[in-house]
Amino acid sequence: MAGALRSAVATPRFGAAGSMVVPLREHLSGGRTVEWELRDAERVGRAAQRWGDGVSFLQSDHLATMGDKRRRGEIHTGFLLAALRFDGPLDEGAMAAALTEFVRRHEELRAHYRPGPDGPERWVSAAEEFVIDVAAAESLVVDDADVGSWAGRRASERARAELVPGSWWAATVDDAGFTFFAATDHAHGDGYSSVLALAEITALYRAHRTGAGSDLPDPGAFGPAILAERSAAAALTADDDRVAVWRDALADNAGRAPRCPLDLGLADAAPAPAVAVEQWLLDPDALARCDARLAATGGGFAGLLYAALAVRHREITGESRFFVSTVLATRDTETAWTQGWLCNFAPIVVDLPVAEAATFDDVVRTAGNSVRAARHAGSAPAHGVLALLAAEGAFRGLDGSPYMVSYTDLGRLPIGDDPALATMQTSSGVGPTRNANLWFTRTPDGLVVRCHLPDNEVARTTVVDHLARVGAILNDYANERTER
Repeated sequence: MAGALRSAVATPRFGAAGSMVVPLREHLSGGRTVEWELRDAERVGRAAQRWGDGVSFLQSDHLATMGDKRRRGEIHTGFLLAALRFDGPLDEGAMAAALTEFVRRHEELRAHYRPGPDGPERWVSAAEEFVIDVAAAESLVVDDADVGSWAGRRASERARAELVPGSWWAATVDDAGFTFFAATDHAHGDGYSSVLALAEITALYRAHRTGAGSDLPDPGAFGPAILAERSAAAALTADDDRVAVWRDALADNAGRAPRCPLDLGLADAAPAPAVAVEQWLLDPDALARCDARLAATGGGFAGLLYAALAVRHREITGESRFFVSTVLATRDTETAWTQGWLCNFAPIVVDLPVAEAATFDDVVRTAGNSVRAARHAGSAPAHGVLALLAAEGAFRGLDGSPYMVSYTDLGRLPIGDDPALATMQTSSGVGPTRNANLWFTRTPDGLVVRCHLPDNEVARTTVVDHLARVGAILNDYANERTER
């Protein structure tokens, strides 16, 4: 498979500061550029109708932040970018037809956002208004070394929630095939949405090339999820056991959200220009050995990951409690294929045992219990929970963005074993940060982690060393030599 590991822990790859995207893997190459665009975008925007009243909690935060950045004249980094590689020639017309059908299927991709007197407003255009054509813009030839910065710049310009559409689609074509790019403003989706978008576009493209049906499931709609979130938040009470999960996590942290424990070379608390790093931690064979040991000891891979992070946290800080926020999907059977920001925050707390008899397998099971508690807590909107806890004094408010770790297993997504999808890479824009948030993804090629960190030598060295040590703990576990 493309991107397969050359060693158990691969050399980290950095994206240039301000490039807005993580480095693209080698197989996502450059070439002659082709872009697709919405026909008569201004007319489609004028035809939009205001939907409901308000937006989701995460959308509200994001849109406010992006609005502030626009007013300050800063680069737009609030987008998601996904790419994959197709073997064979590009059929530009078939891709245009596929993108037209794709956007028509998804209510959220036909939405744009406007400021209103009471906050952001959601405006949606009818499906039949959308026709995607090959763009008339002159093609460029982008070298392999420049394709990441080109894609980042174009996504920054076009994948914006205030535009119609707030998405960008393009390809770089060479003699062997083409790399396809799909970007959208974060308001329109999450990491799962990026993966699902490539899966759906791939199926539609092949269907339009061959004239066969795509047989895709009903995608559902994002609007009902906004209404359901508001209802769920309004129904929360202080004695809800999901609120208790948050309350207990905050109690031992002085009511504060978790902060990054790493030395990131920052002189003050202000966010700094960021850089992106991607590093492979486990190869497929090591993953298989982890799975075998987990099956024999009653653990799960997410628990293993957080156990390794907890051990590493104690090495850095001397603390036996590891507290971090995580992001979890909130999708159900009706929204399994929906384009939308369908996730929620939850706390992960791992207490390392002090008993000498405890083993690392015990830590893995303890961490697994915390993951299950977080999944339960994640069924209640975090914004609603934290508002309740703030009112009772148990939550002292956010001091910037909390430290976050996420884990995604692509094998759990409905993407099948398509060879093009095996080349997939997802990423996001890189904005100023004072954190080193970690996004772990389990893929057919192994376990990979992405991180956005402040662009200075101290942070680079610290984060690379940190990830290498986490990878070593995981590889030791795979080789059955991990100790608590």
